[in-house]
Amino acid sequence: MIMFIQDEALRRGLKELLKTRTRNQIVTEIKERTGKFHHFQINNFLDCKDVALSTLIKLDEYLYKHLH
Repeated sequence: MIMFIQDEALRRGLKELLKTRTRNQIVTEIKERTGKFHHFQINNFLDCKDVALSTLIKLDEYLYKHLH
């Protein structure tokens, strides 16, 4: 599977999702599926700081599942 992650679109989608879910809900659901995830990863991404590619993939998969 080839993915082209568009960080600006991903950031907008995450902000939309945060209107209906808490960060804790998002982190808990990602942790259940992937094993590791922390609040600061969401914060860093939303603040346009550098994050690992694995973080982007986890967020992308989560948003795809919940926004489509």
